[in-house]
Amino acid sequence: MKKKILLVVLAVLLVLPISLFAAGKEKEKEGITIGFSLWTMEYTFFQNLEAGVRGACEDFGYEYIMIDQNSDPQKMVQDINALVGQKVDGIVITPVDPGAIGPAVQNARDAGIPVTCADIGKTGPVNALLISNNYQGGQMAMEFIHEQVKDDPNNTWKVGVGRVQPQWTYARQRGEGFMDKARELGYEVASEIVVNPPSAEGGYDAMQQIMSAAPDIVGVYFASGREAVGGANAVKASGKDIIVVGYNGDPEELQAIEDGVLHATIAQQPYFIGYESVRVLKEILEEGKEYEDAEVSVVVELLTPDNYKQWAAEAEKRRGAPAY
Repeated sequence: MKKKILLVVLAVLLVLPISLFAAGKEKEKEGITIGFSLWTMEYTFFQNLEAGVRGACEDFGYEYIMIDQNSDPQKMVQDINALVGQKVDGIVITPVDPGAIGPAVQNARDAGIPVTCADIGKTGPVNALLISNNYQGGQMAMEFIHEQVKDDPNNTWKVGVGRVQPQWTYARQRGEGFMDKARELGYEVASEIVVNPPSAEGGYDAMQQIMSAAPDIVGVYFASGREAVGGANAVKASGKDIIVVGYNGDPEELQAIEDGVLHATIAQQPYFIGYESVRVLKEILEEGKEYEDAEVSVVVELLTPDNYKQWAAEAEKRRGAPAY
């Protein structure tokens, strides 16, 4: 009898440390807080990106704090430092000014807080940048235009491009991929304009300039969504037959495809960019995986009149809100 009691006691003692350890790990996981400093909640792209960060935190059981930079670089720096002061366990940043985040990121890293950038770009010692494959997206846009006009006897083998602001380092790759692929396929980039302001109105004006400089172009690519819709409307108003392709997958673009104004767009996956930014932090915090100045590419997708509705339906399921 004494022998049986002794065995039971030993079994309990052996199990108890394991149980306490598991409970401690669960408590540690439940105590993880992720802070997110977001460029702005004004635009759909960033709303969907925020939904991805928030969704990942919910899935992983993390506490979540979001601060809106309101498109203000100074507030961005203050907000990152505020998250450090709140002693969050990890930080996600979508910076309005990537060049200004270096000292704040260093402050976070000195405090032992890993940092990931969700889109736009990075400076300073971030652990990882999660960003769309922008260069490939530009190539896909040119390939689509080529497929539409390659057998047309009126193909002039000339195209134009509306580029993004030069300080947007990674977004610039959208135009670079397009122009490299155009030249590879034998096209002349007859007009290249930085769209300013970056808006539908700016795109409309840029398209007028492109058509004036190169009236015989067969296709134009705008490296951002609102600008693409503005450019497509300028083409419609001119009565010309020019293929227009955008980049983002914004609601305005999807509606323009449905209305027969825009021919196609390269859709980013902002929800997945946000989600993956937190997943990388999870690997660092819970699994001890090392990331240092890494770039993690997120796939893009070509949307055309043939597939945009299916893509929109799937996006709505992920986001919990209509895609357009």
